[in-house]
Amino acid sequence: MSLPTEPMHWTRGEFLISTDKTYLSLAAINHAFGQDYMYWASPFPEEILEKTIENSFCFGVYSLDSHLLCNDENGHPQRPIEGLKAADVRQIGFARLVTDGVTFAYLTDLYVLPEYQGQGLGGWLIDCVDEVVRPLPYLRWLMLRTSAAKSQASYETRLGMKVLDTGDASKGPVMMGRQGAAGRA
Repeated sequence: MSLPTEPMHWTRGEFLISTDKTYLSLAAINHAFGQDYMYWASPFPEEILEKTIENSFCFGVYSLDSHLLCNDENGHPQRPIEGLKAADVRQIGFARLVTDGVTFAYLTDLYVLPEYQGQGLGGWLIDCVDEVVRPLPYLRWLMLRTSAAKSQASYETRLGMKVLDTGDASKGPVMMGRQGAAGRA
């Protein structure tokens, strides 16, 4: 068993998280990489960013155009994913797994635009990543690097990760990881 080959989608209110790379906006991602809140990243030449996305398992976070929203019998917003086009969505977040698709995954480049923070979208994105990697029977490690104490606590709570090195994010970045089903001590 490996990572899904067909795109996965999750919706919440007016927001969509999808692993469908056709929705990703290189311009939006590179713009975010150039902002101060993405202190660990910087923009790439377009062909380099395109190659990193091509070789990674990606999650995009999107705000949907209001004309796509319709309500179900309970008044909750619903929208069909089939037929959705890149022009119908505004990219507001991103996460990327550098992975072989079976035994190892490194989570990186995770962000939600500042104007959309505080709505639980970052936590939801982490939960979607977990939903994709947790079932992998041969996964040895899911890892990441963070320097924010708040992020460290979130990864511990949501992903069950542990600090693999110094343990004190206030003293600089830490590597975090969680052993998968096939991991050994």
